[in-house]
Amino acid sequence: MKMKIFFGAFVLAVMGLTLTSCDNDVETIEVQDLYKYDAQYFANLREFKKSDHEISYAYYASWANSQNPTSWGERFLGLPDSLDIVNLWIDIPTKEKYPIAYQDMKYCQDIKGTRFVMHADASHYGQQFWYRDENFNVDTTRVITLHSGNEEELRAYARWAVDTVMKCELDGVDFDYEGWSDSNMHIVADECNKYFGPAGQWPDKLFIIDFFGGSPSSCDEYCDYFVRQAYSWQIGFQTGSSGRPVERTVLCESTGAEAQDGGVNGAMVREYAAFKPAGGRKGGFGAYYIDYNYKSQSGIPYKEFREAIQIQNPALNK
Repeated sequence: MKMKIFFGAFVLAVMGLTLTSCDNDVETIEVQDLYKYDAQYFANLREFKKSDHEISYAYYASWANSQNPTSWGERFLGLPDSLDIVNLWIDIPTKEKYPIAYQDMKYCQDIKGTRFVMHADASHYGQQFWYRDENFNVDTTRVITLHSGNEEELRAYARWAVDTVMKCELDGVDFDYEGWSDSNMHIVADECNKYFGPAGQWPDKLFIIDFFGGSPSSCDEYCDYFVRQAYSWQIGFQTGSSGRPVERTVLCESTGAEAQDGGVNGAMVREYAAFKPAGGRKGGFGAYYIDYNYKSQSGIPYKEFREAIQIQNPALNK
């Protein structure tokens, strides 16, 4: 909207206020707030996220910077509304440890339809956790230290992840696969799918594996999504699925400090969003970390990531 017609009157009004105001008057400063939308907007948003579409995915860490955040860049509420899945890098927002983040998460889940997944380690061994049986009864006399190749421990680790997701009111789990053997990842996936996935006890919960380099070839039947870390700064613009089902592969760009422009301008996130596989579609696009793009040099928080969402799934204008 152009203001040219009213500019002269505006200047005169400001001059009048200046002449009549006292020198010690306190200036009112309007701080930028989030946009307000009606119930229909959020209903449409939830329906879109339930639909069969190429998703948007983001690793997000800044929410854990503080229990009392002072920036929208540290709040789930400040993330783009149309973001489908948030990978909870660093920690889990429980109501006891992160009360504000927990409330924000619940709002985003219930009102925006955003899903939140815990980040689980499939890159190392030696993790310690209380043993859980098939009914998630915790044996506090038995501490498990995870070892490669031990099927009982691997299945217990999978149940620990499932139990954590359920107790913390999350929407699924993403295993970071960078170091495990294919056979070990298969055991964990097989156990998790007793509870998550179409045939599981909680079929709405997500089971995801992310990878860089080698991919878990034996887990195709178990995964809702594979997140390929296709970082352009490190390996160039990569659009392959590394043998995983293309329609479930999310191409994740690095928007971290190491990326072009220090990640603040989204690197090649829009190019990954625009990519269309021959004869089909991809699972979606993602960013690691989205946090840096909050500081977009455009002055618009997450500008390039928001544009990528629109590129991948253009809004309908009716």
